[in-house]
Amino acid sequence: MTRGPAQFAIVTAANGAGERLDVFLARELDLPRHYVHRLLERERVWLGGRPASKGTLLDVGNRLEILPFRHPSEGPHAAPELPLSVLAEERGLVAVDKPAGMPTHPLDFDERTSVVNAFLARYPDAVGIGDGGLHAGLVHRLDTDTSGVLLFANEPRAWREAREAFRSGRAEKHYLARVHGALRGERELVLQLAQRGDHVRVVERGGRPARTRLGAVQRDGETSIVAIELLTGVRHQIRATLAHLGHAIVGDQRYGSPVDCGRHLLHATRLRIGKFEASSPPVEITQWVATG
Repeated sequence: MTRGPAQFAIVTAANGAGERLDVFLARELDLPRHYVHRLLERERVWLGGRPASKGTLLDVGNRLEILPFRHPSEGPHAAPELPLSVLAEERGLVAVDKPAGMPTHPLDFDERTSVVNAFLARYPDAVGIGDGGLHAGLVHRLDTDTSGVLLFANEPRAWREAREAFRSGRAEKHYLARVHGALRGERELVLQLAQRGDHVRVVERGGRPARTRLGAVQRDGETSIVAIELLTGVRHQIRATLAHLGHAIVGDQRYGSPVDCGRHLLHATRLRIGKFEASSPPVEITQWVATG
């Protein structure tokens, strides 16, 4: 089994004898336990010439070799090579135009392909703002395949006020989607949504209340363009609500679309908090043409 060079090594002393490896590393590396588990799963810790296991009980004199990793205290990577289109910037808030297919934030500190990574290249002081860590400066999230307006803050007060606006329903969030079938008229729905595996489902009880306002914009062959206003913020709210109505978003194969167009056709068109407003034209949604 081959591996790269170690970043450093730790030799266990008497006070580490009999201790579980993951507990020992969390203390010695000043890391949360779940992050130690991630390092072990990625084979960044070696013992006796093999990748170490979290449940290993240590002996005096064990030599642990730690392969290079990015410590959470460093924050996510800044990635100046990634594109970042700023839509609006005012009083510590920064709205950017998120491309479809780019994750909102990294899942690990070694990753550098998300909007957060691009944002930190332009606004490095946002590393410790808000939830910090992998969500540095991020006010809310969009699914990877959702494009459009995404909000950050580069000042702590702006982040707190924006988060409160989202929590209290004062943030106006508008989207456009292309869906299967003929969705007509306007309606407002209140559904209970709950996580079920990798899906969000409508349930009768035990879910989170999700308020969504829908309005048909136009019919286009076998699909419709729909304007959506999110009045709450539940995970996959738009996608699960439209699928529940029998109008899955085109390209959203997780929620029943038979079409694979490389993404689901959902776009965050406008966001407004008080006097701060940003908008992004939904070009790909409106110009999409069915093929095959």
